[in-house]
Amino acid sequence: MANVAVVGAGLIGRLTALSLVRNGYRVTIFDKDNKQATQSAAYAAAGLLTPLGESLHCTPNIVEMGIVSLNLWPQILAQLQHQVDFQQLGALMISHQQDFGEYQRLTRHLTRHYPQHDMHKLNQSQLFQLEPQLSQQFTQGVYLPLEGQIDNRMLLTALKRELECKLINWHSESIVTGLTNALDHCALSANGQLHKFDLVVDARGTGARTQESSQKAAPLTDLRGVRGELFHLLAPEVELTRPVRLMHPRYQLYIAPKANNIFVVGATELESDCRKPITVRSSLELLSAAYSVHSGFAEAHIQQHISQLRPAFNDNQPQIRCKNRLIQVNGLYRHGYLIAPVVVKQLETTVEHALKSRAPTSGESVSSNYSSLLPIRFC
Repeated sequence: MANVAVVGAGLIGRLTALSLVRNGYRVTIFDKDNKQATQSAAYAAAGLLTPLGESLHCTPNIVEMGIVSLNLWPQILAQLQHQVDFQQLGALMISHQQDFGEYQRLTRHLTRHYPQHDMHKLNQSQLFQLEPQLSQQFTQGVYLPLEGQIDNRMLLTALKRELECKLINWHSESIVTGLTNALDHCALSANGQLHKFDLVVDARGTGARTQESSQKAAPLTDLRGVRGELFHLLAPEVELTRPVRLMHPRYQLYIAPKANNIFVVGATELESDCRKPITVRSSLELLSAAYSVHSGFAEAHIQQHISQLRPAFNDNQPQIRCKNRLIQVNGLYRHGYLIAPVVVKQLETTVEHALKSRAPTSGESVSSNYSSLLPIRFC
């Protein structure tokens, strides 16, 4: 069976490596991070699986990929030996009275574009039935029963253990400085050594950009970084059972409840390429907004604050590019956990066709169950 390298061991890299080894390929991983992935965008995430909640701010194909992925996640998790918290209890969308226009905009949008999916407008009494503590501050909300979340850090750890059980050759803290892409193989340079493979899958995220990658390592010059910032708060006085989004005209605050009274609080995006720690302004905005949702956050303890860059192309669409024996998957933007299962399914198809004796050439198309959601680009 073919010998395949996966470069990058974030969310997509780990899921891809596991999928490939289960399909009988020999897999080697190269990653600049440690095996805990603490420097990855996947680590600095909330693990929200809220396609309808995102629908105002993304294209329809992303929403559909998210809905399909919600059905795929349980299948992926069932194959892991270690438990990962997965919840599909729905999500709540709320707004303060002064931002009621955002609430109305969302309900009109969902009614018009996604009438086939359940949406429940809640009054204060109905809100109390779902999240009693929220009804103290809010008189209405939108309940989206399809939505859910996954514990991203538990998943990264479970995938690490699964890959280690498969005895995969994993080069952690190893920077790829060169890629040579030929018709019948792909070679890469890492730590002064040259490695030759039948195929290479490049899933390095922002690490694949020109300024972070040698000119010989197939940089993606049209990729940008989008900054994400979040807090992990220990809040024993707060009781929430499902993700909550606070609709606001300038930013979309989310609160994701995790185990042991931990809450992930963040906002969706900042158009900034800065890797520095979280700013005072962002801290004040995020924590003040969290306090406006629930006064119990005033006594919360800040366990961690983290910022990271998410990879995005100009159109904020994920891309799978294939040329000869090199496949590049990137640009998942802020939707990594939302759409990852569909992306990996398309990668499986791409790998299969790239390893054929005559892989598709530029302009040719390969059909799959997911082609309409995420087409493959053969260069």
